Amino acid sequence: MLSYFIRRILLALPTLFITSAVIFGLSKCAPHDPVLDLGDATFRDFRDQERAVYTRAKNAGLDKPAFYFALTTAAFPDTAYRIFPHGRRDRLLDLCAQAGHWPLVDRYEQALRKIRLFTDKIPDSLTQAASIRLAVADLIACDRLDVLGEKSDTVCALLRTLPANPLPDVLQVAVSQLIAGADPGRMYRPAFYWYGIDNQYHKWLTGFLTGDLGLSRLTNKPIWDSLLFAMASTMIVNSLALLIAYLLAVPMGVAMARRRARSADKITRGLLLFLYAMPIFWVGSLLILFFATPDFGLYLIGGISLEFWQGSGLSYGEWCLHNFDKFILPIMTLSLHALALLALQMRGGVLEVIGQDFIRTARAKGVGEQAIYWRHAFRNALFPIISVFASLFPTIFAGSLVVEFLFQFPGMGMKTQEAFMKGDYPVLFAIMMFAATLTIIGNLIADVMYGLADPRVRFTK
Repeated sequence: MLSYFIRRILLALPTLFITSAVIFGLSKCAPHDPVLDLGDATFRDFRDQERAVYTRAKNAGLDKPAFYFALTTAAFPDTAYRIFPHGRRDRLLDLCAQAGHWPLVDRYEQALRKIRLFTDKIPDSLTQAASIRLAVADLIACDRLDVLGEKSDTVCALLRTLPANPLPDVLQVAVSQLIAGADPGRMYRPAFYWYGIDNQYHKWLTGFLTGDLGLSRLTNKPIWDSLLFAMASTMIVNSLALLIAYLLAVPMGVAMARRRARSADKITRGLLLFLYAMPIFWVGSLLILFFATPDFGLYLIGGISLEFWQGSGLSYGEWCLHNFDKFILPIMTLSLHALALLALQMRGGVLEVIGQDFIRTARAKGVGEQAIYWRHAFRNALFPIISVFASLFPTIFAGSLVVEFLFQFPGMGMKTQEAFMKGDYPVLFAIMMFAATLTIIGNLIADVMYGLADPRVRFTK
């Protein structure tokens, strides 16, 4: 059994690595982190602003390469990740894509920076100061090589109206060399750069494995602290719902199989199929109407709104006990939906096993029906509900957005929606990674349970 378990873990690790790489890649496609947005902050010159942005990026770990390696084109530099702000990086890479020559683009950028620094110091009293700054700003924003020469000529012409100024010649030479040395074909030449373990993905993955999930964009607090309350609430509701569903579904499925084609089996199966086919939000709405609404229902539960734990002055355990009546309807909604699926799967599993040869042999030996179903057929019929458990296990921790939104329950589902709607991408992708890990763990647990239910599984491929 141990070797089988180790083998399953070794198979799960590559899946976890690929999943984490995909989720991290998605996080890199999200909008740029507002931690690099300095808002209306004023600086003496643009270099101070760039230094401030770079400092923030460094503190956030964004000044490192994204992955262990990069497979890109020969036109792009191997250190593009160090260029901040992002707008400047995007503009320079656009020019690289057209020119195919990073050193010439970098030389042009250095000349342009000297021009910008010079024009920022031009006194406002000069008549042509506004025209020069406008032309320079237009040139800085330019990311098209075909119009770069025209815009640079305009800037140089205006600068030459100022006495003793060598900068126009420097800029014109850099632009001329960039246009003359353009080699767009380098965009089609692959380039491979190896960065090692000092990269953003490695830091993100090791942080996830050690519990350091980073900071939330909204609260600027550790992500784990903001998820702990939601995760604990979700675990309570979903664990109880799943436990109730299994405790009821397993004997119900066996009982239905024993009474196959009888009236009790047909009625129960029809009700379960109807319950499973109903949308979960519809079932939850009916429960609210019947049990938590004074005008139409029994009003056994005084509404569905939970008081906020923060500021209540109660410990988390006391808060749960104080509001446990508000937990009942979400638990019922989830358990009813899972009950229908599990009972039908258990019935099908028992019926599949009950017709096999070893069952007929047991009956021929005079074994009673109770023993046949619970001692011989039950263990072999567990495979379908073990498979269902693998898919239900992640929801214990990840929650159900539909149910939590319906009951306004402060769990992981609502936390996911909040992170998505408010653009808190570090929290959102941490939840995605957590859910993916739980899915892999759920399948691993199911594999082990297969081996416990039937030892023959351990020796198969």
